[in-house]
Amino acid sequence: MKLFFRFAQTATGALLLALAAPVAADPAKADGTVDAAAIYLRVCSACHGEKGDANSLARGALAKRPRNFTAPEARLRLNREYMIAIVRDGRPHTPMTGRASRLSQEEIEAVVDYIRERFMSAAPDRAPTPGSR
Repeated sequence: MKLFFRFAQTATGALLLALAAPVAADPAKADGTVDAAAIYLRVCSACHGEKGDANSLARGALAKRPRNFTAPEARLRLNREYMIAIVRDGRPHTPMTGRASRLSQEEIEAVVDYIRERFMSAAPDRAPTPGSR
């Protein structure tokens, strides 16, 4: 029981640190483009994991498991516009908070494109059905 409690404390602490970590004012590469990989690592990987598979330390501390971008279901349900809206506005009743106050629209689009290319390469671009995740 003590081990579980320590794990929960560690995971919660890691999650809070990740959420509080500042995002650089200009996360740009030398050529002026947005460094979406760096944004993903700083902002998204604490919950979604470095490999996009939702295997992170924070997963045990979250009320709802984060999205696994590598799962076939994700490829079927998430189109680009829907993902942009989720990153921008968040998802009610989940730990996914909106990032519009921390990321520009260009950065949000870049990180969504990064996720789709890196973890969801076969993702179709169709809209989710009402009531779907």
